[in-house]
Amino acid sequence: MKKFSCILSAGLVMLCLLTLSSAGQVQKIRLKVVSEQANIRLRPDIASEMLWQVAQGTELEAERKEGEWYLVTVGKPDGSRIQGYVHESLVEVMDSGVKPVPVAPVRQPEEPRLRAVEVRPRPERQVRPDYLLTLAGGGLYLSPTDLNRAAQGVTDYYLSDLGTGKRANLSGLHLVWCYGLEFFYPLGRRVFLGLGFEYMQGAKDSTVSFTLDSSSYRLLTRPGLRDLSWRISLLYQPADIFYVRAGLEVHLARASYLYRLEQDDLWLEWKGRASGLNIGWTEAAGVQWPVTSWLQVYLEGAYRYARIRNFEGHNEYSDSDGLMRTEKGKLYYWLVEAGGQYYPALFIRERTPTEPGVLDPRLADVNLSGFSLRAGWRLVF
Repeated sequence: MKKFSCILSAGLVMLCLLTLSSAGQVQKIRLKVVSEQANIRLRPDIASEMLWQVAQGTELEAERKEGEWYLVTVGKPDGSRIQGYVHESLVEVMDSGVKPVPVAPVRQPEEPRLRAVEVRPRPERQVRPDYLLTLAGGGLYLSPTDLNRAAQGVTDYYLSDLGTGKRANLSGLHLVWCYGLEFFYPLGRRVFLGLGFEYMQGAKDSTVSFTLDSSSYRLLTRPGLRDLSWRISLLYQPADIFYVRAGLEVHLARASYLYRLEQDDLWLEWKGRASGLNIGWTEAAGVQWPVTSWLQVYLEGAYRYARIRNFEGHNEYSDSDGLMRTEKGKLYYWLVEAGGQYYPALFIRERTPTEPGVLDPRLADVNLSGFSLRAGWRLVF
Protein backbone atom coordinates (compact mmCIF):
# COMPACT_ATOMS: atom_id res chain seq x y z
CA MET A 1 0.00 0.00 0.00
CA LYS A 2 2.80 2.38 0.84
CA LYS A 3 4.50 1.48 -2.39
CA PHE A 4 1.34 2.34 -4.33
CA SER A 5 1.04 5.71 -2.56
CA CYS A 6 4.62 6.58 -3.43
CA ILE A 7 4.07 5.72 -7.06
CA LEU A 8 0.87 7.83 -7.14
CA SER A 9 2.61 10.84 -5.56
CA ALA A 10 5.49 10.60 -7.99
CA GLY A 11 3.03 10.52 -10.88
CA LEU A 12 1.24 13.64 -9.69
CA VAL A 13 4.55 15.49 -9.33
CA MET A 14 5.57 14.52 -12.87
CA LEU A 15 2.19 15.63 -14.20
CA CYS A 16 2.55 19.05 -12.56
CA LEU A 17 6.06 19.48 -13.95
CA LEU A 18 4.89 18.56 -17.44
CA THR A 19 1.99 21.02 -17.14
CA LEU A 20 4.27 23.86 -16.02
CA SER A 21 6.75 23.06 -18.78
CA SER A 22 3.99 23.05 -21.37
CA ALA A 23 2.61 26.38 -20.04
CA GLY A 24 6.09 27.92 -20.23
CA GLN A 25 6.45 26.81 -23.81
CA VAL A 26 3.10 28.31 -24.73
CA GLN A 27 4.07 31.68 -23.31
CA LYS A 28 7.35 31.91 -25.28
CA ILE A 29 7.10 34.24 -28.30
CA ARG A 30 9.60 33.96 -31.13
CA LEU A 31 10.66 37.31 -32.59
CA LYS A 32 12.93 38.44 -35.40
CA VAL A 33 14.62 41.85 -35.59
CA VAL A 34 13.51 43.67 -38.77
CA SER A 35 15.22 47.03 -38.25
CA GLU A 36 18.94 47.62 -38.83
CA GLN A 37 19.40 47.28 -35.10
CA ALA A 38 17.13 46.96 -32.10
CA ASN A 39 17.71 48.55 -28.72
CA ILE A 40 17.17 46.43 -25.62
CA ARG A 41 16.07 48.72 -22.77
CA LEU A 42 15.84 48.28 -19.03
CA ARG A 43 12.17 49.27 -18.85
CA PRO A 44 9.34 49.48 -21.40
CA ASP A 45 9.97 53.17 -21.99
CA ILE A 46 11.65 54.93 -24.91
CA ALA A 47 13.51 57.12 -22.42
CA SER A 48 14.75 54.14 -20.38
CA GLU A 49 18.40 53.07 -20.18
CA MET A 50 19.67 51.03 -23.18
CA LEU A 51 21.21 47.68 -22.14
CA TRP A 52 22.25 46.18 -25.47
CA GLN A 53 21.80 46.34 -29.23
CA VAL A 54 21.09 43.45 -31.58
CA ALA A 55 21.50 43.39 -35.35
CA GLN A 56 18.90 42.90 -38.06
CA GLY A 57 17.82 39.26 -38.47
CA THR A 58 18.57 38.25 -34.87
CA GLU A 59 15.99 35.87 -33.43
CA LEU A 60 14.72 36.55 -29.93
CA GLU A 61 12.41 34.85 -27.47
CA ALA A 62 9.93 36.94 -25.53
CA GLU A 63 8.28 35.81 -22.35
CA ARG A 64 5.39 38.23 -22.63
CA LYS A 65 4.18 41.45 -24.17
CA GLU A 66 3.47 44.55 -22.12
CA GLY A 67 1.61 47.11 -24.17
CA GLU A 68 3.91 47.92 -27.13
CA TRP A 69 6.98 46.23 -25.61
CA TYR A 70 8.24 42.62 -25.53
CA LEU A 71 10.20 41.24 -22.55
CA VAL A 72 13.10 39.30 -24.13
CA THR A 73 16.25 37.48 -23.00
CA VAL A 74 19.39 38.12 -25.06
CA GLY A 75 22.67 36.18 -24.96
CA LYS A 76 25.98 38.08 -25.11
CA PRO A 77 29.15 36.89 -26.87
CA ASP A 78 30.77 36.15 -23.49
CA GLY A 79 28.00 33.65 -22.72
CA SER A 80 26.11 35.81 -20.24
CA ARG A 81 22.44 36.64 -20.72
CA ILE A 82 20.51 39.83 -20.09
CA GLN A 83 16.80 40.50 -19.91
CA GLY A 84 15.20 43.67 -21.25
CA TYR A 85 12.48 45.20 -23.43
CA VAL A 86 12.33 45.71 -27.19
CA HIS A 87 9.72 47.81 -28.99
CA GLU A 88 7.24 46.05 -31.27
CA SER A 89 8.09 48.34 -34.21
CA LEU A 90 11.63 46.87 -34.34
CA VAL A 91 10.64 43.18 -34.51
CA GLU A 92 8.15 40.85 -36.08
CA VAL A 93 6.55 37.72 -34.67
CA MET A 94 7.85 34.58 -36.34
CA ASP A 95 5.36 31.91 -37.44
CA SER A 96 5.26 29.18 -34.83
CA GLY A 97 2.86 26.89 -33.24
CA VAL A 98 2.73 29.10 -30.24
CA LYS A 99 1.05 32.41 -30.72
CA PRO A 100 1.26 35.23 -28.28
CA VAL A 101 -1.78 36.06 -26.29
CA PRO A 102 -3.22 39.11 -28.00
CA VAL A 103 -3.45 42.18 -25.90
CA ALA A 104 -6.66 44.04 -26.35
CA PRO A 105 -5.92 47.46 -27.81
CA VAL A 106 -6.78 50.45 -25.77
CA ARG A 107 -9.91 51.91 -27.24
CA GLN A 108 -9.57 55.56 -27.85
CA PRO A 109 -12.67 57.63 -27.25
CA GLU A 110 -14.28 58.53 -30.50
CA GLU A 111 -14.33 62.14 -31.44
CA PRO A 112 -17.81 63.49 -31.77
CA ARG A 113 -18.89 63.60 -35.35
CA LEU A 114 -19.86 67.00 -36.63
CA ARG A 115 -22.92 66.89 -38.75
CA ALA A 116 -22.77 69.20 -41.72
CA VAL A 117 -25.52 71.74 -41.47
CA GLU A 118 -26.31 74.05 -44.33
CA VAL A 119 -26.11 77.59 -43.04
CA ARG A 120 -28.16 79.96 -45.08
CA PRO A 121 -27.11 83.60 -44.85
CA ARG A 122 -29.71 85.80 -43.30
CA PRO A 123 -30.96 88.37 -45.74
CA GLU A 124 -29.60 91.80 -44.97
CA ARG A 125 -32.12 94.28 -43.78
CA GLN A 126 -32.65 96.87 -46.43
CA VAL A 127 -32.09 100.30 -44.94
CA ARG A 128 -34.39 102.77 -46.61
CA PRO A 129 -32.82 106.20 -47.04
CA ASP A 130 -34.67 109.01 -45.33
CA TYR A 131 -36.73 111.76 -46.89
CA LEU A 132 -35.65 115.25 -45.91
CA LEU A 133 -37.65 118.45 -45.53
CA THR A 134 -35.66 121.61 -44.82
CA LEU A 135 -36.70 125.05 -43.63
CA ALA A 136 -33.98 127.70 -43.61
CA GLY A 137 -33.39 131.41 -43.30
CA GLY A 138 -30.40 133.69 -43.53
CA GLY A 139 -28.73 136.58 -45.26
CA LEU A 140 -27.54 137.07 -48.84
CA TYR A 141 -24.83 139.54 -49.79
CA LEU A 142 -25.15 140.77 -53.38
CA SER A 143 -24.46 143.81 -55.53
CA PRO A 144 -27.27 144.78 -57.94
CA THR A 145 -24.91 147.14 -59.75
CA ASP A 146 -27.29 149.12 -61.98
CA LEU A 147 -29.79 149.73 -59.16
CA ASN A 148 -27.08 150.99 -56.81
CA ARG A 149 -25.35 153.08 -59.47
CA ALA A 150 -28.61 154.77 -60.42
CA ALA A 151 -29.42 155.66 -56.79
CA GLN A 152 -25.97 157.22 -56.46
CA GLY A 153 -26.24 158.92 -59.86
CA VAL A 154 -29.68 160.49 -59.30
CA THR A 155 -28.55 161.88 -55.93
CA ASP A 156 -25.36 163.35 -57.38
CA TYR A 157 -27.29 164.74 -60.37
CA TYR A 158 -29.63 166.84 -58.18
CA LEU A 159 -26.79 167.94 -55.89
CA SER A 160 -24.98 169.21 -58.97
CA ASP A 161 -28.09 170.68 -60.63
CA LEU A 162 -28.94 172.63 -57.46
CA GLY A 163 -25.40 173.97 -57.28
CA THR A 164 -24.42 172.53 -53.91
CA GLY A 165 -20.99 171.47 -55.11
CA LYS A 166 -21.34 168.28 -53.06
CA ARG A 167 -21.32 164.58 -53.89
CA ALA A 168 -23.05 161.88 -51.91
CA ASN A 169 -21.52 158.66 -50.67
CA LEU A 170 -24.31 156.10 -50.60
CA SER A 171 -23.68 152.59 -49.30
CA GLY A 172 -26.17 150.97 -51.69
CA LEU A 173 -28.21 147.79 -51.44
CA HIS A 174 -26.15 144.73 -50.56
CA LEU A 175 -27.64 142.66 -47.74
CA VAL A 176 -31.03 141.03 -48.19
CA TRP A 177 -32.90 138.42 -46.19
CA CYS A 178 -33.79 135.04 -47.63
CA TYR A 179 -36.06 132.18 -46.58
CA GLY A 180 -36.51 128.78 -48.17
CA LEU A 181 -38.25 125.42 -48.10
CA GLU A 182 -36.93 122.33 -49.84
CA PHE A 183 -37.88 118.65 -50.07
CA PHE A 184 -35.25 115.99 -50.77
CA TYR A 185 -36.06 112.60 -52.27
CA PRO A 186 -33.45 109.82 -51.71
CA LEU A 187 -31.78 108.49 -54.86
CA GLY A 188 -29.35 106.42 -52.81
CA ARG A 189 -28.06 106.12 -49.29
CA ARG A 190 -26.22 109.46 -49.49
CA VAL A 191 -27.58 111.10 -52.65
CA PHE A 192 -30.81 113.11 -52.73
CA LEU A 193 -32.80 114.98 -55.35
CA GLY A 194 -34.11 118.29 -54.06
CA LEU A 195 -37.08 120.40 -55.11
CA GLY A 196 -37.83 123.67 -53.40
CA PHE A 197 -37.99 127.43 -53.46
CA GLU A 198 -36.34 130.44 -51.84
CA TYR A 199 -37.69 133.93 -51.35
CA MET A 200 -35.50 136.93 -50.75
CA GLN A 201 -36.20 140.64 -50.43
CA GLY A 202 -34.37 143.79 -49.49
CA ALA A 203 -34.35 147.56 -49.93
CA LYS A 204 -31.96 150.33 -48.97
CA ASP A 205 -33.07 153.83 -47.97
CA SER A 206 -30.49 156.58 -48.42
CA THR A 207 -31.19 160.19 -47.46
CA VAL A 208 -29.18 163.34 -48.12
CA SER A 209 -30.37 166.57 -46.43
CA PHE A 210 -28.99 170.07 -46.91
CA THR A 211 -30.00 173.76 -46.76
CA LEU A 212 -29.69 176.11 -49.72
CA ASP A 213 -30.88 179.74 -49.89
CA SER A 214 -32.93 179.38 -46.71
CA SER A 215 -34.70 176.33 -48.15
CA SER A 216 -34.44 172.85 -46.72
CA TYR A 217 -33.82 170.06 -49.18
CA ARG A 218 -34.06 166.34 -48.78
CA LEU A 219 -33.11 163.67 -51.32
CA LEU A 220 -34.38 160.11 -50.78
CA THR A 221 -33.45 157.07 -52.88
CA ARG A 222 -34.60 153.48 -52.32
CA PRO A 223 -33.43 150.65 -54.60
CA GLY A 224 -35.23 147.39 -53.87
CA LEU A 225 -35.23 143.73 -54.91
CA ARG A 226 -37.53 140.77 -54.49
CA ASP A 227 -36.88 137.34 -55.91
CA LEU A 228 -38.67 134.01 -55.81
CA SER A 229 -36.42 131.24 -57.09
CA TRP A 230 -37.54 127.68 -57.81
CA ARG A 231 -34.73 125.19 -57.44
CA ILE A 232 -33.91 121.63 -58.49
CA SER A 233 -30.69 120.31 -56.98
CA LEU A 234 -28.62 117.29 -56.03
CA LEU A 235 -27.41 116.87 -52.46
CA TYR A 236 -24.57 114.51 -51.55
CA GLN A 237 -23.51 113.55 -48.02
CA PRO A 238 -19.95 112.14 -48.01
CA ALA A 239 -20.17 112.07 -44.21
CA ASP A 240 -23.01 112.11 -41.70
CA ILE A 241 -22.30 115.69 -40.62
CA PHE A 242 -21.22 117.20 -43.96
CA TYR A 243 -22.93 117.69 -47.30
CA VAL A 244 -22.55 119.51 -50.62
CA ARG A 245 -25.31 120.69 -52.91
CA ALA A 246 -25.58 122.04 -56.47
CA GLY A 247 -28.54 122.90 -58.65
CA LEU A 248 -30.35 125.06 -61.17
CA GLU A 249 -32.73 127.89 -60.29
CA VAL A 250 -35.50 129.73 -62.12
CA HIS A 251 -35.70 133.32 -60.86
CA LEU A 252 -38.88 135.39 -60.82
CA ALA A 253 -37.50 138.76 -59.74
CA ARG A 254 -38.88 142.24 -59.21
CA ALA A 255 -36.71 145.35 -59.15
CA SER A 256 -37.98 148.63 -57.74
CA TYR A 257 -36.74 152.18 -57.27
CA LEU A 258 -37.84 155.36 -55.54
CA TYR A 259 -36.35 158.83 -56.17
CA ARG A 260 -37.85 161.71 -54.16
CA LEU A 261 -36.78 165.34 -53.96
CA GLU A 262 -38.28 167.58 -51.25
CA GLN A 263 -37.94 171.37 -50.92
CA ASP A 264 -39.76 172.63 -47.86
CA ASP A 265 -43.40 171.69 -48.62
CA LEU A 266 -42.81 170.96 -52.28
CA TRP A 267 -41.83 167.56 -53.61
CA LEU A 268 -41.59 165.44 -56.71
CA GLU A 269 -41.20 161.66 -56.93
CA TRP A 270 -40.48 158.81 -59.32
CA LYS A 271 -41.12 155.23 -58.40
CA GLY A 272 -41.16 152.12 -60.51
CA ARG A 273 -41.55 148.36 -60.33
CA ALA A 274 -40.48 145.88 -62.99
CA SER A 275 -40.47 142.07 -63.16
CA GLY A 276 -38.02 139.78 -64.92
CA LEU A 277 -37.30 136.09 -65.44
CA ASN A 278 -34.08 134.15 -65.94
CA ILE A 279 -32.22 130.93 -65.07
CA GLY A 280 -29.26 130.72 -62.71
CA TRP A 281 -27.31 128.15 -60.73
CA THR A 282 -26.25 127.62 -57.15
CA GLU A 283 -23.76 125.57 -55.15
CA ALA A 284 -23.47 125.11 -51.40
CA ALA A 285 -21.75 123.22 -48.60
CA GLY A 286 -22.93 122.74 -45.06
CA VAL A 287 -22.69 120.90 -41.77
CA GLN A 288 -25.54 119.30 -39.86
CA TRP A 289 -26.07 117.98 -36.34
CA PRO A 290 -28.83 115.66 -35.11
CA VAL A 291 -31.10 116.99 -32.38
CA THR A 292 -33.34 113.93 -32.28
CA SER A 293 -33.74 110.90 -34.53
CA TRP A 294 -36.11 112.90 -36.74
CA LEU A 295 -34.76 116.45 -36.46
CA GLN A 296 -31.46 118.06 -37.48
CA VAL A 297 -30.07 121.56 -37.33
CA TYR A 298 -27.73 122.72 -40.09
CA LEU A 299 -25.57 125.64 -41.16
CA GLU A 300 -24.90 126.28 -44.85
CA GLY A 301 -22.78 128.58 -46.97
CA ALA A 302 -23.84 129.04 -50.60
CA TYR A 303 -23.09 130.95 -53.78
CA ARG A 304 -25.69 131.78 -56.41
CA TYR A 305 -25.33 133.19 -59.90
CA ALA A 306 -28.20 135.00 -61.61
CA ARG A 307 -28.45 138.09 -63.83
CA ILE A 308 -31.67 139.45 -65.27
CA ARG A 309 -31.91 141.98 -68.12
CA ASN A 310 -35.49 141.63 -69.35
CA PHE A 311 -37.40 143.62 -66.71
CA GLU A 312 -40.77 145.07 -67.67
CA GLY A 313 -43.10 147.17 -65.54
CA HIS A 314 -44.38 150.70 -65.04
CA ASN A 315 -43.04 154.02 -63.79
CA GLU A 316 -45.13 156.51 -61.80
CA TYR A 317 -44.35 160.20 -61.56
CA SER A 318 -46.12 162.45 -59.03
CA ASP A 319 -45.53 165.83 -57.38
CA SER A 320 -46.95 168.18 -54.77
CA ASP A 321 -49.01 169.99 -57.44
CA GLY A 322 -51.08 166.85 -57.95
CA LEU A 323 -49.60 165.85 -61.28
CA MET A 324 -49.45 162.09 -61.87
CA ARG A 325 -48.14 160.28 -64.90
CA THR A 326 -47.68 156.55 -65.52
CA GLU A 327 -45.50 154.99 -68.18
CA LYS A 328 -45.23 151.30 -69.01
CA GLY A 329 -42.18 149.80 -70.60
CA LYS A 330 -38.83 148.20 -69.94
CA LEU A 331 -36.22 148.99 -67.34
CA TYR A 332 -33.41 151.03 -68.93
CA TYR A 333 -30.06 152.24 -67.70
CA TRP A 334 -28.16 155.20 -69.19
CA LEU A 335 -25.93 158.15 -68.39
CA VAL A 336 -27.34 161.70 -68.17
CA GLU A 337 -25.29 164.91 -68.53
CA ALA A 338 -25.38 167.78 -66.00
CA GLY A 339 -22.77 170.51 -65.61
CA GLY A 340 -20.33 168.73 -67.85
CA GLN A 341 -20.57 165.49 -65.83
CA TYR A 342 -22.40 162.25 -66.62
CA TYR A 343 -24.50 160.53 -63.98
CA PRO A 344 -26.08 157.05 -64.05
CA ALA A 345 -29.87 156.88 -64.23
CA LEU A 346 -32.35 153.99 -64.23
CA PHE A 347 -36.02 154.36 -65.19
CA ILE A 348 -38.82 152.39 -66.81
CA ARG A 349 -39.43 153.80 -70.29
CA GLU A 350 -41.77 152.85 -73.08
CA ARG A 351 -38.91 152.96 -75.58
CA THR A 352 -35.16 153.42 -75.53
CA PRO A 353 -34.37 156.98 -74.32
CA THR A 354 -32.85 159.16 -77.06
CA GLU A 355 -33.39 162.73 -75.80
CA PRO A 356 -30.47 165.17 -75.61
CA GLY A 357 -28.04 164.53 -72.78
CA VAL A 358 -28.60 160.74 -72.82
CA LEU A 359 -25.53 158.57 -73.32
CA ASP A 360 -25.23 154.79 -73.86
CA PRO A 361 -28.81 153.69 -73.11
CA ARG A 362 -29.31 149.92 -72.64
CA LEU A 363 -31.51 147.45 -70.81
CA ALA A 364 -30.77 147.44 -67.11
CA ASP A 365 -28.65 144.57 -65.81
CA VAL A 366 -29.69 143.53 -62.31
CA ASN A 367 -27.19 141.17 -60.73
CA LEU A 368 -28.69 138.77 -58.19
CA SER A 369 -25.44 136.85 -57.70
CA GLY A 370 -23.91 136.67 -54.27
CA PHE A 371 -22.93 134.69 -51.20
CA SER A 372 -25.36 133.60 -48.53
CA LEU A 373 -25.14 132.14 -45.05
CA ARG A 374 -28.18 130.26 -43.81
CA ALA A 375 -29.22 128.20 -40.83
CA GLY A 376 -32.25 126.00 -40.53
CA TRP A 377 -34.05 122.87 -39.45
CA ARG A 378 -34.17 119.60 -41.33
CA LEU A 379 -36.98 117.14 -40.74
CA VAL A 380 -36.02 113.47 -41.32
CA PHE A 381 -38.78 110.96 -42.02
